Amino acid sequence: MSSLKAYSPYTMYGLGDLAVGGSAQYRPMGGIGVGVRDPYSFNYRNPAAMSAIPRQSAIFNFAGEGQNFYDKNHISTTSYNSFSMHDLGLAVPLGKGVGLGFSMTPVSSVGYMSRIVEENQNITENIGSTIYDYAGDGGITQVSMSLGVNITPNLSLGGSMHYWFGDIERQYTATITNYMNSTTYRGVLSSEKQNISKLLFTLGAQYTFKVGKNNALILGVTYQPKVTASVKQNRVTLSYSSYTADTVYSGSSRWNMDIPSKVAAGLNYRSTKLEVGFDYSYQNWDGAFEIPEGQDISLAAQQDYRFGISYTPNRFDLRSALKRWTYKAGLRYSDSYLVKNGNQLHDAAVSLGVEFALRKGSFSTVGVGVEYGERGSRAANQVQERYFNIFLSLGLFGKDYWFVRPKYN
Repeated sequence: MSSLKAYSPYTMYGLGDLAVGGSAQYRPMGGIGVGVRDPYSFNYRNPAAMSAIPRQSAIFNFAGEGQNFYDKNHISTTSYNSFSMHDLGLAVPLGKGVGLGFSMTPVSSVGYMSRIVEENQNITENIGSTIYDYAGDGGITQVSMSLGVNITPNLSLGGSMHYWFGDIERQYTATITNYMNSTTYRGVLSSEKQNISKLLFTLGAQYTFKVGKNNALILGVTYQPKVTASVKQNRVTLSYSSYTADTVYSGSSRWNMDIPSKVAAGLNYRSTKLEVGFDYSYQNWDGAFEIPEGQDISLAAQQDYRFGISYTPNRFDLRSALKRWTYKAGLRYSDSYLVKNGNQLHDAAVSLGVEFALRKGSFSTVGVGVEYGERGSRAANQVQERYFNIFLSLGLFGKDYWFVRPKYN
């Protein structure tokens, strides 16, 4: 599985765009999950939720995401479309109150192409035009194994082991076009490939408060300790003209990048018809890795706020299919880990979705969601991004099909 494909000038730095995370089933609800305890869906955000899987069952999740980007600054406007896998997960019970899950999800994505034309008047008047082209592609993917255990009827604990892996490729080209005389200037092409692989861990807990007979209020927390990843980098730099190309530098090196600790908390209310949740997370990237000199980019703490709500009129209604559907809405807001031109980037999005069962009374579902968001501000001399995402999810609950005893042999 390749990482989720991005197209943004803000992915020129570090790991690129950090994935929103969570399952596509909960993306229409703002991507909540830390406090979610749903026995019929895979929870990627809190391993403690694995313990909610019923016995003699299994859960399979698969989802894709389509993205539409629209970037605009004071000079130009660009657009880009992509589609890729969003998440893949399988969870099974190991016993009463014990669940094990395996999943593959994106961590980050890199994708950009940009051009800068030299605006130095002395160079333009005496030599010609100088054009700098930048391009990047790649990303980081996460494979996880999660275990959740019920310690008491109300308290659940869990842990996840994650393996991050992936390649990020970046290319830089400088081309000089001389229209003042016959002198030929050689261009420069530099290409680098960074490989990242690292084990990480997440600890999670959920506590359930009973509210009435069938309702519950769940408090969830997670903690991911800080780790340091060794990044292997291969770089080739060429000096070229129309006829020849000479290698200026070719070699490999290693440098360290900190993956900061991350804390998150969530609160979720569930009844037979209504679900409401709120998540908050904090991860301080300040000083995690070096930014190349001359860049107007710095690092800061990323904070995410997410809110979601869903409503199911009557899952077991025999007459109206619309009453059996689940209707979802959500909001999310993020202070990005990137600071551009002295102003921290902000990302805000709203989402809507609907989910319906594959058959009456079934907990196996198909879901569709849409999200509209904005990031960056032209008023702060930043590229303003607008994006529109579509989510398609399939959730299979094994007890519906795999563990039903046949009536006839």
